[in-house]
Amino acid sequence: MTNEQISNAMLQEIRRRQSDHSAHDMLAERQKLVAAWRAAHPEAAAEPVSGQHRTLDMFKAGTPDDKEHPEIWQNDVYDVTVRRWSKDPVFGTDGGMIQIGINSHDGTARHDWRDFQGIKNQIAGPECEAFELYPAESRLMDPSNYYSLWCFPGLKRLKVGINEARRVLNADEALAPQRGFV
Repeated sequence: MTNEQISNAMLQEIRRRQSDHSAHDMLAERQKLVAAWRAAHPEAAAEPVSGQHRTLDMFKAGTPDDKEHPEIWQNDVYDVTVRRWSKDPVFGTDGGMIQIGINSHDGTARHDWRDFQGIKNQIAGPECEAFELYPAESRLMDPSNYYSLWCFPGLKRLKVGINEARRVLNADEALAPQRGFV
């Protein structure tokens, strides 16, 4: 096939897909998708909406750079270990580095993005960006269902991610199944 034939075939496929979308009621399609998700995952669908977990309470305060005695935080669902470094060894900023380690009380592989975002906001601040590292296999640490967020308070923005304005959708607006807000 020539490049022109490939381009024409691609255009035809795009037009076909566009006509498929216009032939369906997208709201009805979304409702079917949500109903199928609820039927397949009743436990997840029954969970409270994000924001209903009470905020974390600190019951043991650590000191910066003392990794043997970290801060310990907890709420009704999560245990959170916070280690703070006064120096930022990754980006070299003046704001230091914070490691937030999160695990659920019941030890399950609970990994709820909205909950983790709320924990990050409470501990490091709402405008601090954090990341979760998926390392090379040669330095993998996976002894339990424990998740680490790495925060850099001295850094305005990590140079990864989507660089658009905030866009958050509630359950009745989202294109795929999504829990609602409080």
